[in-house]
Amino acid sequence: MIAFLVAAKYGIQQRAYTDYRLRGLFGAMIAYLDNNSTTKPSPQVVKAVLKSLEHNWGNASSPHGFGQTSAKLIATARDQVAALVGVTADQVVFTSGATEANEAVLRHHLANGRILITSDIEHPAVTGVYRSRAPELIRIIPVDHEGRWDLDALETQLAGPPALVAVAWANGETGVLQNIQAISDCARNQGAQILLDASQAVGRIPIDDCARGATYITLSGHKLHAPKGTGALIQINELLDPVVIQVGGEQELGLRGGTENVPGIIGFGVACELRRRNIDGAIQHLADLRNRFETALGEKLPDIRVNGVRAPRVPNTSNITFCGVDGMALVARLEDKGILCSQLSACSSGSPEPSRTLTAMGLNSEQAFASVRFAFSVDNTLAEVEFAIQIIVAEVIYLREILGGLI
Repeated sequence: MIAFLVAAKYGIQQRAYTDYRLRGLFGAMIAYLDNNSTTKPSPQVVKAVLKSLEHNWGNASSPHGFGQTSAKLIATARDQVAALVGVTADQVVFTSGATEANEAVLRHHLANGRILITSDIEHPAVTGVYRSRAPELIRIIPVDHEGRWDLDALETQLAGPPALVAVAWANGETGVLQNIQAISDCARNQGAQILLDASQAVGRIPIDDCARGATYITLSGHKLHAPKGTGALIQINELLDPVVIQVGGEQELGLRGGTENVPGIIGFGVACELRRRNIDGAIQHLADLRNRFETALGEKLPDIRVNGVRAPRVPNTSNITFCGVDGMALVARLEDKGILCSQLSACSSGSPEPSRTLTAMGLNSEQAFASVRFAFSVDNTLAEVEFAIQIIVAEVIYLREILGGLI
């Protein structure tokens, strides 16, 4: 879609569809650098999912041995997710992803009349039903130029009515990490509850006690090389009324009725177990790739800006403003050369507006439109990074000098 729109606007000839498998067959390199949108399921995950579909497809609620085999596999997956996050298995409720989990928490607290304290840089799923049904109950916390919450403003808002504080630990566009310890301390001191969307953080940084200070943690499996349609709602405070996602059955501790997605849950568990076993190695690999990428581009291209660079970030994400370049045109031309990246989060990419995250950080519309997100995974290699650097430099120079930035 991006390529088509740019072609229509600027006359750049783009393929309507690129068969990436065919491209790989002929030896052309492909660098998938859009891993904050989704990740490729790992071979071990695919194997586990296929085994479940072929052999362990029983209904986990059935009392016979075939069904109970599926129930045991779900229990193992629950243990694996809990081990990665550092919680107990009975705190993990499987969902279709973080969006469903977030929405359930938001609806629960909207029904109780709580205000929602959040910011303009959050993923749409973090505000969900409040944004559509009760925008008057939303209180917005400003962020600084690095994209971190203003804690003084948070203290002021928390002095008001009972609140739910909803925040993404790692921003999906910039990778900037919020000070969850400070946010949690502020919220708890005022009796507020905390919804922490950890989708872009889990598996990319160590999970420490500050995250477990949240009331709720939500995850999406497909950010972690698990199948799409998998995720979890982790409810930390057992003294509170639990969030009931949907009724209709006793599955998921009675909190999410409906037959479980056994193959997906198994794959999610395997992905969490793989990352738990090699969390330090994964973090180092991601950091090495991202640091090489940013350093090389900074040396070869004038007038670029890494957004959020002075704040703590997850090690896989780089959001760069290429001054004088139309970011949509750059993304389209990079796609044509085998480099896949994006401008916004996948859930916002249909919008013609500049990134709300970047404008909240102080960028003007032109700068926001000139910004592109690159996100690495453990599947990426240094060779792919070097390939991407070479192509990006050439394309930025072309857009600046030959086409005047297409602005």
